[in-house]
Amino acid sequence: MKGPDTIDRSPATLKQTAFDRVRAMILRGEVRPGEPLRERELSDKLGLSRTPLREALNKLEIEGLVENQPHRGYTVTVVDLKTAGELLDLRMLLDAHAAALAADSITEKGIAELDAVMRRLAAFEAHEDLSLDDLAEEVRTGMRIHEIIVRETGQRFLIDTLNALYGRLSLLIWVDVLWIDRWDLTRAEHKEIVAAVTARDRKRAARAAELHVQRSRDDLQRVVDAQSLLHGTHRPLAEGRR
Repeated sequence: MKGPDTIDRSPATLKQTAFDRVRAMILRGEVRPGEPLRERELSDKLGLSRTPLREALNKLEIEGLVENQPHRGYTVTVVDLKTAGELLDLRMLLDAHAAALAADSITEKGIAELDAVMRRLAAFEAHEDLSLDDLAEEVRTGMRIHEIIVRETGQRFLIDTLNALYGRLSLLIWVDVLWIDRWDLTRAEHKEIVAAVTARDRKRAARAAELHVQRSRDDLQRVVDAQSLLHGTHRPLAEGRR
């Protein structure tokens, strides 16, 4: 039996610990975009072996927070503003299309899954002070809304394309969470999207999905503008729909 001070050193626990700690370093700005993540240095700093670290970095790559580049290894993902604008414009179009299709074709199972997600999100909303881990879980739970909706369209190419986009844009979601203090709007937008889709109102659903992504795009531009004021430069996002 484990005592109160015993540390769980099981492989699964060590992998999760490594994942949580490296993710926290990235999101808190302890390591900057483009900075290398050297396994040996991380191992010494975190007191963990390189095996769970390597597995954690693989998982962080899937989430879009790090990149594995040939001959360079893992680095923190760099947000290219022009590419980000183009990807958000594409997501805006495809999310709206998916929401309209899902409003027509959503199954009872899909409705039940969305209801379960919204109950889970309500539990997060009821707490005023969420930890970084809580926020990460709320972000993942919120993304389930979009994943369920696109799945309910039944269109394989659309599903694959949007899921790939969600992965590419995952770091920008954290910009919204940590740099822009408007998470309450994200929650309200999720509620409206789910309400419209489950009411089978395709026009309302498409509009709600479009506004959700447009607001994220506008928030990213606010970050860019704030950085421009600090550095005396202007770096607009790629021209897109307004």
